Parts: sequence; structure tokens; C-alpha cells
Amino acid sequence: MKESTHPFLVSMHSLEAKIEQLTREFRIRQIKDPGFILLDNADFIQLFKISAKTAQNWREEGLIEFAQVKGKIYYSLKDIKDFINRHRRSRVCSNS
Repeated sequence: MKESTHPFLVSMHSLEAKIEQLTREFRIRQIKDPGFILLDNADFIQLFKISAKTAQNWREEGLIEFAQVKGKIYYSLKDIKDFINRHRRSRVCSNS
């Protein structure tokens, strides 16, 4: 019997792949520290495929670290990776 992959896991894998791609691109540009790589709110929303309201809720709930300069919101790539790692769930396998 073929085991299907849950859509959430597929989505998380896609996010991780995009973040790794961004990391590779910035490494090429000689930026070594992911704490210095910034995405603005529009990039964050597009990356996670969420609404602006969801991003705002995550910030208000303290789920994601961010910086705000005047009205502009920024997220460091390091904080985004930490966010994903905090919300990562181990897959439980049963060997029955």
C-alpha cells in the first residue's frame, strides 16, 4: 500500500527548499551571516503563501521575530529558519 504525504509536509518541504535557495543566492553575494539577510513583509508573505493578516497575527502572537523601521517590516533569514525549526514536527512512523 502506497503511503501518501500530507499536504502540510509537502508545503514545509517547499518552504525549506526556497529558504535554502535564498541562502545559496546570498552566499554567492558574499553575505555569510543569515542574520544579515533580510526579507521584507511582502517577501515573507509570498514565501509562506499567507495573507498579510496572518503575518500580522504571527508577529502579534510572538511566533516570528521581526524588525520594524517606521512602517516597514523586516524578517531576518535566521529568524525565519528558527521559526520553521520551532514548528517542525517529527513524523511518527509505526512499524506494525
